[in-house]
Amino acid sequence: MTVDLRIASYNILADAYVKPEWFPHTPADLLRPRSRHALLARRIVALDADVVCLQEVEPDSFAALQEALAPRGYVGVMAQKQQGRPDGCAVFHRLERSPGHRVHYFRDRLEDGRISGHLALVVDFDVGGERLRVACTHLRWDRPDRPVEQHQGMQQATELINELLLKDPQALWIVCGDFNARPGEPLVQAFEAAGLLDAYAGQHQPTCNANGEPKAIDFLFHSSALRARPDRLPALDARTPMPSEQEPSDHLPIAARLLR
Repeated sequence: MTVDLRIASYNILADAYVKPEWFPHTPADLLRPRSRHALLARRIVALDADVVCLQEVEPDSFAALQEALAPRGYVGVMAQKQQGRPDGCAVFHRLERSPGHRVHYFRDRLEDGRISGHLALVVDFDVGGERLRVACTHLRWDRPDRPVEQHQGMQQATELINELLLKDPQALWIVCGDFNARPGEPLVQAFEAAGLLDAYAGQHQPTCNANGEPKAIDFLFHSSALRARPDRLPALDARTPMPSEQEPSDHLPIAARLLR
């Protein structure tokens, strides 16, 4: 069967995490939720993706994006993090058949013993007679110098691989989101060791400019049965202002055409 899709992943920056002092080079009016939501919708529409995976989505931003994207044929689903966190993950798509979705809450624990509340939102599709499973996630940041076996992002990645990917190896998988890790780090290597391919392998560019430090921490992995043609990203350096009118988050969206 033929598969030909455009998939995008985008950390849209939760309004709860927007503080003017953290973004001194961004005009104040561009940081207001209503302004940013309109710019985010415009940026997402321009991606022209069949499936859009979003991170740091709040109920208000999800509602605003639903209203803006519905006339373009998109249907959305959102799952909010636990432990009182304001944001979560959302997936918008314009595919005809979506049998359903599930939310997997990670069981890793914080220093005080509580579960972290982070999640993977998995949406299932029937594409050309194939079962396609898209997992959107935002893995928890942890100190790079923490031992691998104690690293919370690594614990979440391992759980996602063992309890979702490896339990359904017959499906076509796409796993994407903000991994809070860089190319070559153990967390990223774990997905490659599980048999997934990095759509941007050998072509990584910075995807985020938080704190004036450009880095590639957003990823789009896919089953080896698929071929990826990733979009080239706008160039970022330490002086690139983000958010801006053109880029209304502190992350860039990443996207690829996936073929079989």
